[in-house]
Amino acid sequence: MRTVVFRVEGATGDRLYADLHLALDGSGVWRLRQSLSLTASAEIIELAVKACDALTSMRDGLIADPDVRGDVYFQVRADLWRENAHLREAMRRDLGMSGLPDPEVGHYRYPATS
Repeated sequence: MRTVVFRVEGATGDRLYADLHLALDGSGVWRLRQSLSLTASAEIIELAVKACDALTSMRDGLIADPDVRGDVYFQVRADLWRENAHLREAMRRDLGMSGLPDPEVGHYRYPATS
């Protein structure tokens, strides 16, 4: 999605909307989330939905304001990173992994910004 926003020709309006939707839809994230629903626990599915919701919020935020240097973008990006960190941590627990926690998880553990 950042690539869409950074393009030299700077898509706007309907073109920006379409390109950002295509970037997210073409990423395969929806297929992966669907695959999780076949094998993962209810907790993992719930966290995956939250991570995908944060990703769509990022897309929608970039449609409304395609400034990746602005406060709105940093807020939705932080929300996405936090949700992904929670998902990774839960997946590790679900797989019975031990050892040191994922260093990124603690970095993004803070209350939701929304």
